[in-house]
Amino acid sequence: MQRLIKFVRNEMENYRLYTVVSELLTFLDRLTNWYIRLNRPRLKGDIGEEECIQSLNVLFSVTLDLSILLSPFIPFLTEILYQNMKQGLISKINFIYYVRFKASCS
Repeated sequence: MQRLIKFVRNEMENYRLYTVVSELLTFLDRLTNWYIRLNRPRLKGDIGEEECIQSLNVLFSVTLDLSILLSPFIPFLTEILYQNMKQGLISKINFIYYVRFKASCS
């Protein structure tokens, strides 16, 4: 995720927006086809409650970051996602457009 954030920030700062969408879609495909499919038992709680909570927290965090990254390209959908997800956040920023990209690890 950090590599994706760094890539998107770099490409958008250099106005190469055409490269960002394909990278975001590739990440979304990997998330749904790899993480969610392979971790279904953990997400359902079949392995244990602690594993379930941990895997759902990771999925929540990744989904939130991905929504923020996708917001310039699909604004209405990401705003709906954010409005539903902000209930689980400590900081209650009203709209996704006011949320800043996380600083990526170098």
